[in-house]
Amino acid sequence: MSKVPAITTRSEAESYAAAWRRAGPELDSKRLQELRSLSEEEAARRFAALLAAIGEVPMRSSSGLVEQQRLLARMREQDR
Repeated sequence: MSKVPAITTRSEAESYAAAWRRAGPELDSKRLQELRSLSEEEAARRFAALLAAIGEVPMRSSSGLVEQQRLLARMREQDR
């Protein structure tokens, strides 16, 4: 998996968002096609793995929204 680039300016954020707006529909279509082509056995195996993984994830005390808002506010200040 590739790393997310460090986004430090408004123009970088806008470019990044625009790239995902273009890529999103293509990726959704590909993912749907892959899911439709799964055998029942493979779908059941993946679902069982998903359920097992959910049980291992510790509960978070925060959604990260406050931290995200703080970061966005800092970015706005830098753009001024």
